[in-house]
Amino acid sequence: MLADPASREEASLGPLAIIAGAGDLPRVVAEEVRNSGRSLFVIEVEGEADADFSTFATARLPIGAAGRLKALLVERKCRDVLMAGNFRRPRFSDIEWDMSAVKAALLPAIMRLKRGGDDKVVNGVVQIFESEGFRIVGPADVVPRLVAPTGPLGRLKPGRKARADIDYGFRAIRQMGPFDIGQAVVVLDGRVIAVEAAEGTNAMVARCSDLRREGRIAVPAPSGVLIKSAKPGQELRLDMPVAGEETIRVAKDAGLEGIAVETGKVLVPRIDDVRRAADEAGLFFVGIDTGSGSSRGS
Repeated sequence: MLADPASREEASLGPLAIIAGAGDLPRVVAEEVRNSGRSLFVIEVEGEADADFSTFATARLPIGAAGRLKALLVERKCRDVLMAGNFRRPRFSDIEWDMSAVKAALLPAIMRLKRGGDDKVVNGVVQIFESEGFRIVGPADVVPRLVAPTGPLGRLKPGRKARADIDYGFRAIRQMGPFDIGQAVVVLDGRVIAVEAAEGTNAMVARCSDLRREGRIAVPAPSGVLIKSAKPGQELRLDMPVAGEETIRVAKDAGLEGIAVETGKVLVPRIDDVRRAADEAGLFFVGIDTGSGSSRGS
């Protein structure tokens, strides 16, 4: 049997290094890459990576072990590097910098990891890797099947009022983008009732449950839409928004009507499971092509 052309192409690219943070996403990505036929090597970040990588070739390193990380990537012939999962920002004094491997020219990029918002941190990481001859790749480059498609996932679609709220939410995220605030909002009847900040999307949605209990959301459930999008100019190779089954669970608990994500710029791991979960929860989950100027997602 002839090999699949896509698999042959992946194999010809050389091994991929996946730097794994917390959550199930790094393992999902690793499984997809392995299924494509491309070889890979997983580097588990100490104190972060918590998925089971026992069936993969792995190493475990602390944050800041630049010398050991570079040696591993060279030894494994990994030019392409993908980072996946959640990474808490550590105290700068706790990072085990291998200063013998750090070039003086990289010090400004390293200092950007200490201060500033997420965008500055991400751009600093990219600069460090690329200055050493490695190439940062994103999930959309390596596992495009995990990226949100246009249209509804599941049987439900947003109605007229929900579509208006979706449009409003995407506009709000675009306006907040320059301030590096967040990637998600909850909108109800043309009003933003929650904005994502450092706590993350799920915690932000959970606050909506509190608002309902306190009577500060008067419209009966299900009502309100979670909108998740990339910020303008966001570095999607290292910081691509994610929405999945857990997002559906917290949206259901908060009494929301549905979820809208930006097509091509939000990861939806295990998309078939997400489709089933949305139907079981009675929520719509729709991918919106914001370039089309329409919230119909169909």
